[in-house]
Amino acid sequence: MKKKRPHGGLVLLLGLVLAGLHLADLLLWTDGNTGFALQGSVWARYVVWLAVLLLPYLPARRAAAQPAALGDKNPVLGMSMVLCGLLLAASGAWTLPAARYVTQYPAAFESYPLFAAWADVVTPLLAGIWLVLYGVRAFAGFGIRRERLGSPLVAGVLPLCILWRLIWRFQFVPASLQRMPCTLRVLSAVAALLFAVVLLKVFLVPGYACGHTLFAAGSGCFLLCTGLELTQTLYEAANGMLILPDLMTGLGIGAFGLCGLVCAWASCGADATEQE
Repeated sequence: MKKKRPHGGLVLLLGLVLAGLHLADLLLWTDGNTGFALQGSVWARYVVWLAVLLLPYLPARRAAAQPAALGDKNPVLGMSMVLCGLLLAASGAWTLPAARYVTQYPAAFESYPLFAAWADVVTPLLAGIWLVLYGVRAFAGFGIRRERLGSPLVAGVLPLCILWRLIWRFQFVPASLQRMPCTLRVLSAVAALLFAVVLLKVFLVPGYACGHTLFAAGSGCFLLCTGLELTQTLYEAANGMLILPDLMTGLGIGAFGLCGLVCAWASCGADATEQE
């Protein structure tokens, strides 16, 4: 008897609900300029965000161990990866003038080291290129049957980029935890990093039974990165609170959440091991 799978539509619906609630929170119950809660407890919001990150692991064991939809071609995943890659690469490219300026006048930027300036350029640029290339592979087909296995060394640029973004976001965590956008972006970077590590297995170790973790990490990434951070990014962009590289990064992380949704949805479908 086949296991009853989690339903991917519920993940999508929950993401839309979270986005709507977070937008209402920003408009009605939060000071958009400072990030302080005007009504309600900030800790109640943090509990919800942590639950969104962790609770998908509970039904994950019912997901397909080896999703058949990720065995060869998946155009929707490819489209999401290409979109994410272009946005991340754009964020790196737009940071290049700032890195050059820091290189010319390092004494004027003691709080912004030279290596950090160039890491802000190189890591998203390389991760974006990798996502575009492997997004194309998701369109054309990949895996053992096509003898198209990726390089683990090159693939490391994706988690490295997100890890650097996570470290960088920790630099902006204020003394008061009452400012919610900073904490939200740290949590979404954690969710993105967890999903990135599992996504690499899909391309580098085809046939590996990682569907359970893929569902959990993909769901958490979609809910936090797309449902919450993308909403936060669009709100701040509409109010002129973001510079262009930060906008591109926020949009790229939001698009990466769409990759998580596609993988979570695939994990709710047929299991390749049950079809053999």
